[in-house]
Parts: sequence; C-alpha cells; structure tokens
Amino acid sequence: MASIDIYNIGYTQQFNVVGREELTKNLDLTTNTISTSGNLTGIVSSDGTGVSGATVKVYDVNDNPIEHTNTGSDGQYTIANLPVGSYKVTAIKDGYILPTTKAISIQSNKTTTADIDIDEDPNANLSVIYGIIRTLNGETPIENAVVSLYDDGQSEPELINTVTTNDKGQYIFAYVPAGEYYVAVSKAGYYPSQTAIIDVDSKELIDSDVTLTEDPLANTGTISGFIKDTSTGRPIEDASVALYSIVNGVESIVDTTRTNVTGMYLFSNVNPGTYLVKSTKQEEA
Repeated sequence: MASIDIYNIGYTQQFNVVGREELTKNLDLTTNTISTSGNLTGIVSSDGTGVSGATVKVYDVNDNPIEHTNTGSDGQYTIANLPVGSYKVTAIKDGYILPTTKAISIQSNKTTTADIDIDEDPNANLSVIYGIIRTLNGETPIENAVVSLYDDGQSEPELINTVTTNDKGQYIFAYVPAGEYYVAVSKAGYYPSQTAIIDVDSKELIDSDVTLTEDPLANTGTISGFIKDTSTGRPIEDASVALYSIVNGVESIVDTTRTNVTGMYLFSNVNPGTYLVKSTKQEEA
C-alpha cells in the first residue's frame, strides 16, 4: 500500500556533542499540505485535437482566482497540490472562445481529471478601430460625440456602425473585416470631421484619433415662418422680411430676406437677444 508523509521533514539546528552529556532537541513538525491536497490534470482540445499553449485557470466556487498553468504540445496540463475542496476550471487561448467553467472536486492525495473543449473564434482575425475624440485646441476629450464607421470599399460609402464617446472621449469599433474604411465624427457645437481612408488588414488594432473644431456660431438660433395674405390665406411670394433687434426699447434692423414661392422665410445664425419680424411687399405702380 502506498504511503504519504503526514508532516514535512523537520530538522534541528546544528549542535555538537563533546562528552558525556544529556541533550534534548525537540522538534515541531508542520503538516504536509500534500496530505490534504490533490492534483488536477486533463487535456484542452478543440474538435478532438489537443491545443498547446492554452491557459488553464482554476477558480474557487465564488469565482475567485486560485491557480493557472499552460498546456503542453499535446494539450495536456497538470496543476499539483490543490487543497481539498470544490473548484471551477476553464481554459482560453488567443483565437478561441472562452468556455463556461466546469465544476470539479479535489480529494486528498488523489488526481482529478477535467478535460476542456474550446472552440475556435470565428471573429479571431477581425480587427479593431479605436481612438479618442478631442478638441482642436486644448486637447480636451469630447463626451457624447457621434462616431460613425463607413465602408469605403463600395461604389457608395456604406454605414457600418455608429457609437458615442464616453466621458474620456473614447470610442471603439470591434470585429472589423479587412477593407477600406473611414471614421466620421460630429457633435453639436463643433464642425464635423472625418479621417482619411483606413486600410484594415487581418487582426489589427488601429488607433485613429480625431479632433473637432468648435463652431463659433454654435450658440446661435434660427427664426423662420410664413408670410400670408390675411384675406385669402394664400402665401405671399417675394415679400420683404426684416429682422429687428430690440435693445433698451430701440428697434434696429439686423438682417433682411425675402420669401420663397411658399411664402416661407428663414433667418440663420441669430445671436441671443430680443427681436421682432416685420414684412411687406411692394410693387411698381
């Protein structure tokens, strides 16, 4: 019958015996953890073939990490001296999908076998485009900017995905196939911008930052409406429309325009303030 050491080998400090002496040398032995532990072994494979260089990770029942190791050329792994108890185990390798954990039980002075199957990731060779959106001056990150990825390899650019930046101005597009793309960015208060063409190959991490220039007219409004004949309700085409600014009760014309065939007028880039609109139409006698 096989035996195991219950305690680790203990030893005293070196001493001398020089004659007729009665020496006492006591020892306190520590428990051999191997006697209360077991081993974990198995094979990590994909479609029946062992996967070398995979990382095998052991967790406790509360998903706290305990130990890990890597598989050999045949997908074999061994983790020795795990304390007796219940655990979970899984495995991963670049290019594969992380499987769910498998429950295992380690028993004293025994070997538990746990084989793990992992599947190849069909998106493993796709690329990632990421970056930070900042202001042109000051390099301040811009939050909630709208970032769109376009495929430029078509006769007409095709919108692939749209995201918004976080509070650090960051965006990311994952799972991008090889091809030609560009990133377009916009946000209220800034002029829109876009990158040059981005050539994407296989399994790349592409950093593509974008800067936005503030629009000095961003804090302005528009005023529009329709000019109609009171008696008929018909729109009045080519009517003169004037925009007046009122400051301290004094009216001053700040802009003029004319109506279109539908009687519509529009003033743009109107600064904050108090205004009124006047309109008339004159014809030669």
